[in-house]
Amino acid sequence: MSQSTSATSATASTSLLGRLAAVARRALQLHLQTCAVLAEAHRRPH
Repeated sequence: MSQSTSATSATASTSLLGRLAAVARRALQLHLQTCAVLAEAHRRPH
């Protein structure tokens, strides 16, 4: 029984890490978009 429990834990851990990686990628994407908007606003004359 301990093997199936550890396999389930490993699957859950992998799933959690996958979700965290997706969230991190999305956060980075939003950050870079924000930086691009700010850079464009700074570049334009007032």
